[in-house]
Amino acid sequence: MGRAFSLGKVFGIEFRLHYTWFVIFILVTVSLVSPHWLSPLYWIMAIAASLLFFASVLAHELAHSLVGRANGIPVKSITLFIFGGGALMTREATRPNAELKMAAAGPACSLAIGGLFALIWLVTRGVATSVAEMAGWLAVINIALAVFNMIPGFPLDGGRIFRAILWRTTGNYQRSTLLAIWVGRGVAYLFILGGILIILLHPFGLSWFDGMWLAFIGWFLGNAASASYRQARWSETATD
Repeated sequence: MGRAFSLGKVFGIEFRLHYTWFVIFILVTVSLVSPHWLSPLYWIMAIAASLLFFASVLAHELAHSLVGRANGIPVKSITLFIFGGGALMTREATRPNAELKMAAAGPACSLAIGGLFALIWLVTRGVATSVAEMAGWLAVINIALAVFNMIPGFPLDGGRIFRAILWRTTGNYQRSTLLAIWVGRGVAYLFILGGILIILLHPFGLSWFDGMWLAFIGWFLGNAASASYRQARWSETATD
């Protein structure tokens, strides 16, 4: 991923920040401050919550990376960008069990972090309201991150888990990959369609911005699935 700069290494894995990260950081911070624009406390808590959220995303990717490395999958770097984060592996898993463990590690980590913040919310809600609000938001967003990543659309974690199960069942890596990618494309198209419907109909009080963001995520997932499809086809041709 271009236009990213290194911030050092975490557990021997390079940590990089893409320029688009600043866009989502500003959007998240502003959404948390609104409508308390003149309150220094809200600005401090919003910035802190945004930083903790991205630290949670980094932990999610680190969980993938460390479990992958323990199962013989080298990880070169982790990059945070507008849609979250991604780990750059120098090669794919060679065993379905390794793929399954690595893919499941991220959502499991996010659920654990969400549970920790939920506990903080329970302890502080009657003592420090601002801290409780921040902890409650971080609990919800981390659990949502885990649930979203479990959607069986490649290359999301759920899609990789789906591929690993197919791979272990059929013993055919290439076919399992292609099927997971086609499901991933279907999920991407549903996201785009859902985003368009939200923009037009505004169901459940959702705004045009919510719909645009959902469609944008679908577009990104579709592109990622298409890139994975081309890579899988190239790999299949090279091994014939």
